[in-house]
Amino acid sequence: MAQVLKEEIKNKIYQMTIEEFYHHDYQSATLRNVARNAEIPVGLIYSYYKNKADLFDSIVCPVYAAVKNMLTVKEPTTASYDRQQNFHVQVEMPFLLKLLQSNRKQLIILIDKSKGTVYENTKEEFIQLTAKHIQTQLKNKLRAELQIDCLFYHMLANNFVESLLEIARHYENEQWAEKMMRLFIQQYFCGVNSLMKNSEQVLL
Repeated sequence: MAQVLKEEIKNKIYQMTIEEFYHHDYQSATLRNVARNAEIPVGLIYSYYKNKADLFDSIVCPVYAAVKNMLTVKEPTTASYDRQQNFHVQVEMPFLLKLLQSNRKQLIILIDKSKGTVYENTKEEFIQLTAKHIQTQLKNKLRAELQIDCLFYHMLANNFVESLLEIARHYENEQWAEKMMRLFIQQYFCGVNSLMKNSEQVLL
């Protein structure tokens, strides 16, 4: 019974920590607010976590690790253009939808609220990983005479990451998120014209 109570308290602290960092940033969030909202003494938090940094790490580290792992998974380099699209629709999109459904607030905290922590440059890190991923996939598919500056890949990656974050920030429900992501991936791979009424390239 005592162990069950301890787990309940720890879970309550965890949930209130998410709310505290979601509505504030790391620097302005306080353990006092977490304790008040969890209806426990501040000192009890230290029975489970070392300090505010440890609390922050407990809620964002799993999301950070999962997203980084997803961005470093290599799709087959021999994949055709259509198979690349299918990779994003069949592999990446389910992962991202599950992430939004279960850990949307933690993702936003990781990207938008982490100044002053070891995670404050995570967005740029994710952009760089995405840019490398894009460059690798296009390396053997571009015309030989086409010389592309690395900034171009960074621009594409920045657009991709920021668009996904916008879906997270404005998340309504799972159905809405899936529709927005399908529209975005369609536009990202095939261009705005692919969304027009008479286009044959439709993923919806």
